Amino acid sequence: MDIVSLSLPYNADEVSSVVYAVNFRRCRRYVYVGDTGGTLYQRHLLTLSRIRTQHSDPVAEHFYTDGHSMDDFQIMGLEKLSGSGEYRKTMEQLWNTKLRRPVRFRSITRQLINRIA
Repeated sequence: MDIVSLSLPYNADEVSSVVYAVNFRRCRRYVYVGDTGGTLYQRHLLTLSRIRTQHSDPVAEHFYTDGHSMDDFQIMGLEKLSGSGEYRKTMEQLWNTKLRRPVRFRSITRQLINRIA
């Protein structure tokens, strides 16, 4: 189990208000992009708890329906944010779009993100 920081150059258990992505190494795709007002470490623990208790949420359901192991699980910080919960939701949607778009459209998304930031 890893907490990997892509663009967060600080300690994941000390930084709050982030957009993050969860993926599973075996299927090599992003299962979920979310935001949290808490720390990435807190979100990591909550996600692991939901997986262990077979909670009904997208990450836990993907874990069980696709036969993953805990070695596959990875949570990554994408961006540290400041601002309201509404702003975090907007950035979450932009990251979700960015990660699911074909490569040729990512530069356009990057320009939009830079405009907002």
